[in-house]
Amino acid sequence: MIYLEKRGLKDFVTFVPGINPTRAQKQFGTQVINYYDQPSFEADYNHEDVVVEGESKSLSQNNLALNEGDVVISNSLQLATMVGKNNVGKVLSLNFTKIEFDSEQLDKRYFLFLFNAYKDVRRQKERELQGSGPVLRIPLRALGEIVVPVAPIEEQKKMGAIYVETQKLQNKLNQYADLIGQFTSSVIEETLKGE
Repeated sequence: MIYLEKRGLKDFVTFVPGINPTRAQKQFGTQVINYYDQPSFEADYNHEDVVVEGESKSLSQNNLALNEGDVVISNSLQLATMVGKNNVGKVLSLNFTKIEFDSEQLDKRYFLFLFNAYKDVRRQKERELQGSGPVLRIPLRALGEIVVPVAPIEEQKKMGAIYVETQKLQNKLNQYADLIGQFTSSVIEETLKGE
């Protein structure tokens, strides 16, 4: 086992909260704004269309319109994903937080693994949940305090790629399982109708 340095996320990233829809309409001077919503997040999270190489950089630091390859956190699910082609140009609402990577010391896919799957980070997130009712959130300040192991960047890229490929495979297997279930049900129902 290798000993890895551990540091807070705030050393590597900046958390940019989504915008209030009323403020957005005033800021952009239009009623029609295409928001990044839960179905958008789920499509990206399920890798329905995710960029693998050639990640694009955001044109401006506080630009709330999304680019392909941006990393976004769903505040309600406490999960992160990478924005795919289908969601480019959408504007983040208050339900989401965009991650701006300040340095080349943290790989985006490695961040996704740490934030979504790494047990120690999941425990830290659970401790920081706040709010009442069904939707609990983690304050931005607390997100920055989450401590993560920092592997060498080449290792991060390998681990991140393995994580993303595994997630894609898992999603495909889930889709196949659903199709098999539907097929089985329809065969049984047809058999029952025939009798």
